[in-house]
Amino acid sequence: MQIGAHLDGSRCLFRVWAPHAGHLEVLLQDGEDWNTDSFTRAIELTSLPDGYWSGIVPDVKPGQLYRYEITYNGHKFQRLDPAARDVLHSGLTRCFPDSENASIVVTDEPYSWAPHTSPRFENFIIYQLHVGSFAGRNDGLEKEIATFSDIQTKLDYIHHLGFNAIEFLPIQEFAMDRSWGYNPAAFFAPESAYGAPVDLKRLVDAAHQQGLAVIFDVVYNHAGPGDNVLWEYDGYSHEGGIYFEGGSWTNWGRGPAWQKQQVQDFFFENARMYFNDYNADGLRFDVTTQINGLFLKEVLWRLQVDYPGKYMIAEHLPAHPWITTTGNFDATWFAESHHQMQRALNGESPISKVRDILGWDGFKHSWNLVKYTMGSHDDIGDDKNGNAKDGLTNRDSRHRYFIDQLGGRENWYARAKCRLAWALNVTMPGTPMLFMGSECHMASPFVAWGYWHDGRDSNGDHRFNWDATKDKTGKEMCRLVTATNRLRRDNPALGSESLIITHEDSNNQVIAFKRWTDGNLILTIVNMGDGNFKNHCYGISTDGQYGQWTQVLCTQDATFGGWDGAGNAYYEPWTQQDGRIYINLPRWSVVVFRLKG
Repeated sequence: MQIGAHLDGSRCLFRVWAPHAGHLEVLLQDGEDWNTDSFTRAIELTSLPDGYWSGIVPDVKPGQLYRYEITYNGHKFQRLDPAARDVLHSGLTRCFPDSENASIVVTDEPYSWAPHTSPRFENFIIYQLHVGSFAGRNDGLEKEIATFSDIQTKLDYIHHLGFNAIEFLPIQEFAMDRSWGYNPAAFFAPESAYGAPVDLKRLVDAAHQQGLAVIFDVVYNHAGPGDNVLWEYDGYSHEGGIYFEGGSWTNWGRGPAWQKQQVQDFFFENARMYFNDYNADGLRFDVTTQINGLFLKEVLWRLQVDYPGKYMIAEHLPAHPWITTTGNFDATWFAESHHQMQRALNGESPISKVRDILGWDGFKHSWNLVKYTMGSHDDIGDDKNGNAKDGLTNRDSRHRYFIDQLGGRENWYARAKCRLAWALNVTMPGTPMLFMGSECHMASPFVAWGYWHDGRDSNGDHRFNWDATKDKTGKEMCRLVTATNRLRRDNPALGSESLIITHEDSNNQVIAFKRWTDGNLILTIVNMGDGNFKNHCYGISTDGQYGQWTQVLCTQDATFGGWDGAGNAYYEPWTQQDGRIYINLPRWSVVVFRLKG
């Protein structure tokens, strides 16, 4: 039931859904560019009862160009293959008269993958990045749009920060060469500005060799509004044609017709491609609330049967347990983790805001929630010159790097609050995720106006600026991120299904919680106030946990941008008769203790 073009030796199976076509041929051509008037061969495909056209064509080789010529109501026109594994370039994927675009036959020979084991779900620590803007600015490459090969040079950086997974913003072909990726033009082909399928395979393989799992972001709720290969595909035009007719309206126009089995199969095959062709460790589905859940869950069930152990993540906002129970996903993004953290660190009921995001209420497992206290691409990215969602007048909706939301890179309090936010993200239940640049206080002046974009706008250049990783401020935050990620890796309690809030002090805005598993117990103390407690004078309730404790992290240590003596180095308190340990607790900090065995 494969769709697309699949080689078996020199024979190639072509299969495409075009139920309204009266006649359909595959046109084959040699060379590097498509010339509409000089294709090499035209082979008629056979119409099948389910609306598909299929045929096995001899003497086809990898790299050969092809198109489909469809006859509808006596009119002939050409289309790219909706399931083509590669296309010549971005733009004009529907084969408008002046287009020179074409589908490309890709080899089906197995890739020789390096050995790799995906993390257990409770152990994922995700670094989210955008391929096109993550390299090329002040890193010696100096180019406008980064490629898959360029990103390979950055994997060591991500690995040394202590992450064990990377999540790409969508990499499928989109209109033109620059985009966030949420406007799919050709769902099965990698973005041609980034590279060819083999380049993407090499990137995934290199990531696995660095111990980094790879999660792909897929967009199945809508297609590119200006250019997508599916629109009116076989000539039938009602409500956008066969792939959209009867589909729900979304924020981006008519969505795919998920009620049709052939559309479900199309997206199922697309998801399978990422696992079969690119050895993916998981998928993140964009805006699942704008896909009919009755049909989405069926596709997820099929994927779970075929690919057990792959981390299937939804962007299901607001987060609801349905998506991981009935919906068959493993996890969903939890946007409140960012919004409530931002409000808490701006002084809006800090204790209650943190309580709101600590647990996993209603969900079966803590790893059912992906949390990102410092923001995802949505919270940091801005496509309206700094005014997405009226952010210039509404601070609560402003899209900025977290450091700029809190006062800017030169503000000591803002830096301290960012350290606090990531340390809390790593120590509380849930899967931690960080968007590129947050680990080095990427902000003004390193990126214009303090927000991410994939290039330049009227406010300047917003791509990842590697200079931010090289100065004292950037290095301090990188060290903090590395230390907290190592803390998570070295303490299985932080991936456990355990949580007890042991201490709340609303006068000083301090909250503490403990987590434990199999002889490993961690106590995390969060101080979201100006109180700076010295001489081991602050008492933290352990909820009856007696024993001796050793500090394993203090976000205000000098190496992270704090000061010498801020924490509890060389001091290992015992639980006192009142059930408390007495410690130094610096302002705007996270301090973490481990119970000694």
